[in-house]
Amino acid sequence: MKRVTVSLDDRQLYELEARQRLGEADSRSDAVRQILEEYEELHTAYEQLNQEYEELHNRYEAREDRVDELESQLRKRSNIEQKIEDLPDKIRDYGTYTERRQRKLDQATLAQRVKWKFTGVPVDDEE
Repeated sequence: MKRVTVSLDDRQLYELEARQRLGEADSRSDAVRQILEEYEELHTAYEQLNQEYEELHNRYEAREDRVDELESQLRKRSNIEQKIEDLPDKIRDYGTYTERRQRKLDQATLAQRVKWKFTGVPVDDEE
């Protein structure tokens, strides 16, 4: 082993000596080695947790995107369903060919009626 000199403040020195007093370490050097090993273990655990976090975060974002997409589809579907529900009313309001033709004739000027006598009433043209 190589020898290293370290400067510590009182609190840090107290922690090293506490490990030695409690029997967790044979010496202050042993306590420093233990702390460095614990640091490596914690760092490895941190890296694994960080990787897991990134994977979970990506999955979460993908699900958020999917929720947005499904909400958009639901809004479109609701609009289509509303149009379908309104369709019978439009059909009833539109009326039969005869009713539409008569409505057009009732609203037309004399000149339009004379023209339509020869060309036919444009029943399907909406103005």
